[in-house]
Amino acid sequence: MGLCISKLRKDKFLISSNNIGLESESINLSNNRDSNRFHFENGRRYHNVENSVYFLPNDDDECDRLHLQHFIERYIWQSNFFAPVDHLLCQEGAMVLDVGTGAGSWLLEMATNYPKAKFIGLDISPIQPEFIKPKNTEFIEANVLETLPFDNNTFDYIFQRILYVGIPGNNWPLVVNELVRVLKPGGYIELLEIDFQYSFMGPATTRLINGILIMFDERGLDPMACYKLQGYLEEHEQLHNVHCEIKKCLDCEDGNKLCKLSSENYTTALMAMKPKLMSIIEVSSDEYDNLVKKMGDELMELESFNPRVRVYAQKKNMKK
Repeated sequence: MGLCISKLRKDKFLISSNNIGLESESINLSNNRDSNRFHFENGRRYHNVENSVYFLPNDDDECDRLHLQHFIERYIWQSNFFAPVDHLLCQEGAMVLDVGTGAGSWLLEMATNYPKAKFIGLDISPIQPEFIKPKNTEFIEANVLETLPFDNNTFDYIFQRILYVGIPGNNWPLVVNELVRVLKPGGYIELLEIDFQYSFMGPATTRLINGILIMFDERGLDPMACYKLQGYLEEHEQLHNVHCEIKKCLDCEDGNKLCKLSSENYTTALMAMKPKLMSIIEVSSDEYDNLVKKMGDELMELESFNPRVRVYAQKKNMKK
């Protein structure tokens, strides 16, 4: 079992896990949507959704980071999903919704692996590939904080991953309720989130994390959302068969390589937050860059890891 990494071009990565065997290459998305849907700050592109609290960019560099993040998550869990849905995905016409699909990494891979199913990716930013995609995929621009553009009981399986930076804490029950509404009876909902804080943190990491926590507080985001997922599903009257799995540490052969990639993923995201975070922690541009570099070194030296939580539940069949 190995983790193979090779450069596509400067700061662009191609990753494949030997036991799964997928390769994905970066796609240029700069000019594939109406520019009025975006705004630009400090050379980075962002969405124009007014009521969204999501603060990361949606340009090519961010898409590459999201692709990297996908392969990291797949390798950590050694799978793309937790719920027992393989039999559903193999059925002709099975409907799958990927909420907050981002660059579409998970959806594109799953659609390739399960050609009989129909995969729909939903996101506030239209940054997904328009043409280079499997025929059984579709991308829809919509906001998970609002009513979803689907009828009741539409999907056999709903997947949502790492949206704690986009869903305010008090909105989680509403989001879950909306996802359950569009889930078919007997279908499965799966959520995966990350603990915002690392298992071990040095001084530079602690300072930056504390700054991000202030950003979270300003936007009403919940950095501990991952530990509440199980409760959200257990408390919903239409769900049962709730299962939860927590990954507290790296337990794979390529832990050092994966730690390095995770560090690169996180520090890349930190550079995207630079203008906002600099003012919060009150440092200069050079001081900020130095802090991020030190954080990357600390994460490697301490072999730090963000605990992960994934849960799934099944929608109850309607009473006759």
